[in-house]
Amino acid sequence: MSFYVDVVTEDSFYENLTLGVVKILENIVYVKNVRVERRNGCECTAIASWEQRHCCLLPEDVRNFYASIDGFQLLWNLEIAGEEFSVGRMEVGSLSSLKRYSGKEPQAESSRLETDPERSETEPGSSASQENAIALPPADSRGCKMFEIARCFPASGKAKVYLVYRAKPEQESPGIWLHREDADRWYHLADTFTVYFRMMLVHLGLPLWQCCVAGVPLPTWVEQVYFLVGPHLLPSTLEPTETISTSLWNNGPINVIDPTIFKGKEKQKAPRKK
Repeated sequence: MSFYVDVVTEDSFYENLTLGVVKILENIVYVKNVRVERRNGCECTAIASWEQRHCCLLPEDVRNFYASIDGFQLLWNLEIAGEEFSVGRMEVGSLSSLKRYSGKEPQAESSRLETDPERSETEPGSSASQENAIALPPADSRGCKMFEIARCFPASGKAKVYLVYRAKPEQESPGIWLHREDADRWYHLADTFTVYFRMMLVHLGLPLWQCCVAGVPLPTWVEQVYFLVGPHLLPSTLEPTETISTSLWNNGPINVIDPTIFKGKEKQKAPRKK
């Protein structure tokens, strides 16, 4: 009797992990430079050590994820008028970054926020507001354990995603929750990590996609990115802003430019010699 072992290559692993979303993004006209950071999996001893340190077992899908790959990051750029901007981001933190939330930012995280060039010192959710205690998730939250697995992009310090262990017996299976620090609000995103990861793929890593799922209003510029790359992901009640016509967005972001602005003053022609 012979056995055949199917060796999974690194390329096929990431193809299966992302459910082919890389090719989907590469086929979108305005999406450029799609890249996936390749990482090795965690040792079983490292996972067991994390569970012992925090006195809780990781869900099977989370454990399998970290055994296969220590975190995940997929980035892509959006091309506008010939210039590329880093817009798309799918991210799950590494096992070492899966730290427990205790009501205020850990010191290491706070120092990283202070050096984040994308954040303003005066914006809500900055270091001044982080010093205040933040309420735990809804009502029966006594005994909750919450571990940060991702941050919303671009508002990385205002909204974070947590793996939340609830206290009640019927809530033993940890779910995925979104926490907005600026409003001190919690939103349930998914019952399992697998569902959350697939939601991330479906939303193509668009800016603030977790807020879109939770029904949190998006900034105008983010809505326009959605209309361009994934209009089907927005609530049906949203329409493009009046400054951009619907037909223009349906046919792509074609810039209507008056060609006369490129014309200089016509030079006077010298009289022709007889």
